[in-house]
Amino acid sequence: MSKNILIIGGGTGGHISPGIALYEKLGEEGNMSPLFLTGKNDLRFGSFTDIDSSRLFTYNAPSLTVNPFKIPGFLLRFAGAVLKTVRIIKKNNVSAVVGMGGYVSAPALVAAGISKVPLFLCEQNTVPGKVTLKFEKKCEKIFGTFPDSTSYLKMPEKYIHCGNPIRNNVLVQTPKSEAKKAFHLEHCDKVILIIGGSQGAVKLNNLVLELKKAYPREFKNIGIIWSTGDYSFDEYKQKSQNEVEAGSIYISPYIKRVGKAYRACDISISRSGAGVMMELAAAGVPSILIPYPHAAMDHQSKNADSFAAAGAAVKISDEDAVAEKVAPILFDLLNNPRKLKTMSDCAKQASKIDAADVIVKNIKEILGSQR
Repeated sequence: MSKNILIIGGGTGGHISPGIALYEKLGEEGNMSPLFLTGKNDLRFGSFTDIDSSRLFTYNAPSLTVNPFKIPGFLLRFAGAVLKTVRIIKKNNVSAVVGMGGYVSAPALVAAGISKVPLFLCEQNTVPGKVTLKFEKKCEKIFGTFPDSTSYLKMPEKYIHCGNPIRNNVLVQTPKSEAKKAFHLEHCDKVILIIGGSQGAVKLNNLVLELKKAYPREFKNIGIIWSTGDYSFDEYKQKSQNEVEAGSIYISPYIKRVGKAYRACDISISRSGAGVMMELAAAGVPSILIPYPHAAMDHQSKNADSFAAAGAAVKISDEDAVAEKVAPILFDLLNNPRKLKTMSDCAKQASKIDAADVIVKNIKEILGSQR
């Protein structure tokens, strides 16, 4: 009999994308059947098109507040999300719950405990998030991206360093020429991929405009695939048309053909959330990483440090993410194919494309031993 596994991921693309990857892998198993739970607001990311609507659930997961006037409302919404998940678990005879991190997963993890269902956690970042630290005692295993995460855990023996699950469309091997055509950039000598994260990054979006305006000659034959995030897409689309020549820019809130974007580009400039970093690594994309300075426990900076130390990326602080400081580094790399090749090789070595296989294998073994 097939076992139903409930995956919870939401809040940002960094929690959703690996959840989708795990959903895909579980769907390939003959005796496993995945379900996906996310926040209602997260449907806007457009990542769920390949998930059967009958197996996709949503709830209102409130973000934590310290405002005393908002705490009663928070508790009511949190309790409502917990109860909804308990009903989902019971109705679908769920055998295990897998949390992908972030506040959106918290009510479902509480529901797993109430329902006495085995709980597994996936941690994307070097520094484990609050949800992982809160639920590590109650979970069976923690599947993590970076080896150094054990130093932050009270129960490091539960930690399995396996990498971050990678979506199937990231791993598709598309010829570079074909990938560039998908974004109408086949005429460009080089292509840069700009990713500010699922919610966008004002700093990176402004950097694109600064670079194009300050270095028009250098960018004449350089194409840009630019993911702005949904909050500021209209603004930057207009600015890209008004302030710079947009003929060699592909601009979109999200990049649906992300695998082709990775194959089309020669280098990426991005934030250093673990999700996008591991996808870039799996595709062998050299990176300039600009950590978000206000990330919890400075985890993006530590993520970037790990890739810089591995030779897969160059780290630039948010403060230094301005055209006159980024341009020399960017052009030096683009004009040095040997250096880019070395970084690409290092990125591939840092990736673990079998993460989803490892997670599924461990879930099956633990559920099998609990019969």
